Amino acid sequence: MQKEGAIIRNMDERTVRAYDKLAREYDEETTDFWDKFPQDFLRGFAKLAQGRVLNVGSGPGRDGLLLKELGLDVVCLDASEAMVKMCRERGLQAVRADFGKLPFADGSFDGVWAYTSLLHAKKSEVGKAMNEISRVLKEKGALGLGLIAGEGELYRESSGFNIPRWFSFYTEEEAERLIVEHGFQVTSFDSFRPASKEYLNFLAEKRM
Repeated sequence: MQKEGAIIRNMDERTVRAYDKLAREYDEETTDFWDKFPQDFLRGFAKLAQGRVLNVGSGPGRDGLLLKELGLDVVCLDASEAMVKMCRERGLQAVRADFGKLPFADGSFDGVWAYTSLLHAKKSEVGKAMNEISRVLKEKGALGLGLIAGEGELYRESSGFNIPRWFSFYTEEEAERLIVEHGFQVTSFDSFRPASKEYLNFLAEKRM
């Protein structure tokens, strides 16, 4: 198992530093988002996973808590030390690591929840993260994936924060192609627009 601190980067380093600085502010800013989040999507993922789940790019752990409330055994993973600390403060099991090299054995999880985390990887590198997610999932394991609709990739300031972070935006077709090309079958899709941004919500199953 990879030691904490021995991080192999797939998530953009500049973005990780931004989250280390903004962890508390980000947590407060996203409270309303999770209050509005579609519960059917969370319940659909929980029904597919039904067991041990890895929350890839967990942030401060708000979605991890929601998944735990649905009866899942949640392990949070984030590249930001500040975010991992906040997850632990909330009573969640949390590991500091990058999603380009997940520190778990093959087939360790019944589900992987990756909500608005893979969008912080460059499109040329996101395949590494998808391969790692597939590797740590059991056969027919569940994937809950959330991306932001759009085109292109760039550093940008967002959500009122003046520190740029890396964002890769996806069309629905582009996102579905990414999922299928890395060994998953999409089982459901929906979109979520709490404000100006449209979120693409996919549930998928690892093919045997």
